[in-house]
Amino acid sequence: MKRKKIRTVVCGSTFGQFYLEALKTLPEEFELAGLLARGSERSAKCAAYYGINLYTEAGQLPDDIDLACVVLRSGVMGGKGTDMSLRLLERGIHVIQEQPVHHKDVAACLRAARQQNVFFQTGDLYVHLPAVRRFIACAQALLERQNALYIDAAFASQVSYPMMHIFSEALPSIRPWKTGTVSRDGGPFHVMTGTLGKIPAILRVHNEVDPDDPDNYLHLLHRITIGSEGGSLSLTDTHGPVVWQPRLHIPENLNTFGDFAGADPEHLLENSIETLGPSAPVNYKDILTKQWPHAIARDLSTMRERILGGPGAAMRAQQELLCSSQWQEMTANLGYPVLRPGCSHQPLSVNILREAAAEMPDDNVKHHVFEFCFNRETNISSCTEYADSQLCGIDSDCVNLFVGKLDKAVFSSMLYSLQTQGVLTNREREYSIREILSVSNTAPQHQYLIMRWLELLSERGYLKHRGDYFYDAGVVTKEMLQDHWNAVRKIWDGRLGSPLTMDYLISNAEQLPQLMSGEQQAALLLFPEGRMDYANALYRETITARYLNKAVSEAVIRIGAAKKVAPDVESEEPLRVLEIGAGTGATTDVVVPRLKVSAGVLKTDYLFTDVSNFFLSAARERFKDCPWMRFRIANIDKDFIQQGLQTESADIIIAAGVMNNAFNINETVDRLMQILVPGGWILITEPTREFPEMLISQAFMITRPEDDRKNTNTTFMSVKQWQDVFQKTGAAEVLTLPNEDHPLAPLGQKLFAVRKKKHA
Repeated sequence: MKRKKIRTVVCGSTFGQFYLEALKTLPEEFELAGLLARGSERSAKCAAYYGINLYTEAGQLPDDIDLACVVLRSGVMGGKGTDMSLRLLERGIHVIQEQPVHHKDVAACLRAARQQNVFFQTGDLYVHLPAVRRFIACAQALLERQNALYIDAAFASQVSYPMMHIFSEALPSIRPWKTGTVSRDGGPFHVMTGTLGKIPAILRVHNEVDPDDPDNYLHLLHRITIGSEGGSLSLTDTHGPVVWQPRLHIPENLNTFGDFAGADPEHLLENSIETLGPSAPVNYKDILTKQWPHAIARDLSTMRERILGGPGAAMRAQQELLCSSQWQEMTANLGYPVLRPGCSHQPLSVNILREAAAEMPDDNVKHHVFEFCFNRETNISSCTEYADSQLCGIDSDCVNLFVGKLDKAVFSSMLYSLQTQGVLTNREREYSIREILSVSNTAPQHQYLIMRWLELLSERGYLKHRGDYFYDAGVVTKEMLQDHWNAVRKIWDGRLGSPLTMDYLISNAEQLPQLMSGEQQAALLLFPEGRMDYANALYRETITARYLNKAVSEAVIRIGAAKKVAPDVESEEPLRVLEIGAGTGATTDVVVPRLKVSAGVLKTDYLFTDVSNFFLSAARERFKDCPWMRFRIANIDKDFIQQGLQTESADIIIAAGVMNNAFNINETVDRLMQILVPGGWILITEPTREFPEMLISQAFMITRPEDDRKNTNTTFMSVKQWQDVFQKTGAAEVLTLPNEDHPLAPLGQKLFAVRKKKHA
């Protein structure tokens, strides 16, 4: 049954424009029925822009209006908003009134709403903004585990009402509210001390107003810090980012600098500051035209659910009365704002600050800025410097510690799964390979993989072997295994990647007997119920994925720059990019946005391929705004020409994490070289060492290879094996990045940039 659209009118055309835009984004939920305003030129233009009727008196409104958005100054602000709300409520119209509203006016409107059996609520977009919602969620998670020791907040008096709303959502309680001292001496900020819900609080309020432009003279909106024993959580601005700063604590047993190397102080490996959620800056145009209307739309949808019979009306009313009462008390203690007439907006170009920052040397960080180098040789060798921003303080000590603990967890999981099947349980007894494979019920297609386990377990000292017999394996308990994985998570989660990555690996470890026997399919563990959560965590959110994907995107831009003939002149020939085995599009999602930015001067033809229609369908939808992208099936184990690709048709071929799935890498690289133009580049990202964690997960999906990996009985090729492959194809240049002294080198994943000879 189709749910009713809510016929809605907006009252006020100044800030009311944001409500009009929000309603425009919800065409299935609301029907925009008109604008009620004084009839100014701006009001007429707004009504015309949205194609709606303009009403100048409340009595002109049709009888079938369901909801009114009253976006006028309330009585406490010297306006007619509260009077308008009461008139509309008396007509049986539901009302959202834009904050701030005095608690006495809120109470009056709630009474009127009850009498007419309709709903009233105040509107507050700020609490629905993405960064504020993220801060509230993080604050709730923090305060469930640790007590708040202090609150340090700064805000403008014009947005003090939503500040109280944010407090009420983030804190366990905002009662009692006790004001201590208020300092009004000098500067634009009044400083108020007190307690909020028994938490000591310092509030710095920009309490100045330009009478000629009262809503537009703000030094800031909202900044909040909640301190706890573990550290401090901060909303640095209403629009983000949200950051966590763990408290510095130096263990007592660290007496000299040498102790740092051996003491394994894991909490010291946490970043000194961590951005929670997206950290990319947002410009004010997008904030005003996208974030604010979307935030208002969330408020409108909440009201719609209440109108259609949803729960929570009584609780919402109590919260609004409390916030309004606390706000009124706070502003009364602050006193009237200082009037600052004639204040002018004086924007400062950020380039001035960027230049000043760039002139400051940094001994610890290598800065590299690449500009399009028209008609020059393409410099790929330093493209990874663009990706170094992903490191965020991660060093080789942290990575090495993680690798060691992960290896222990994975090898213990291998041994535990074999022992639970009844083999390698007696240290004195020798077990043959045949017996191990038989008793463990290993499926024929996975036997080579379990044999590789045994080799690695012997190499790492977990058991011994004599010929084809294995013995002297220590017993692994379930408790030991849990401790090993917990130690891995302490380093990994939130620092080197998403917690979902560890969830995925542990899920595989727990089901290894079923994977070995073939009862469980590895693909179903990677894509449970068809969901992409684990795959996205693995291919997008790990430190190596983020690093290599950014490096690939920079390499693509540099190669594209070489096709340009002159600055500010659009190239005649497009940059032809072919992505093989694009899969979830993790690399595509980083490369394509950079090509979109360059679209004005660099034409692009991008062919996204994969062996699965599942991934192609998802990519078509995700990149539907890129008319220069094409999509087709392509199998890396078959001749590309016979699959419809043309010889010498691609300037760049991207193969991210797909080549190790090839049946024969040598043949696949040869076929890719046929597709590449003379002088073109193949960009390959792959593991270059045995990854024990992959041997208990994705390796169960890989077909046994018929190339040099079969000769060396390895799952992944080494750097030297890759270089040998490229040498046999006659590559003109092979770059292997990052270098071995890089912090991420211990993780063993590389970007190979391979250039084809310009002439046969």
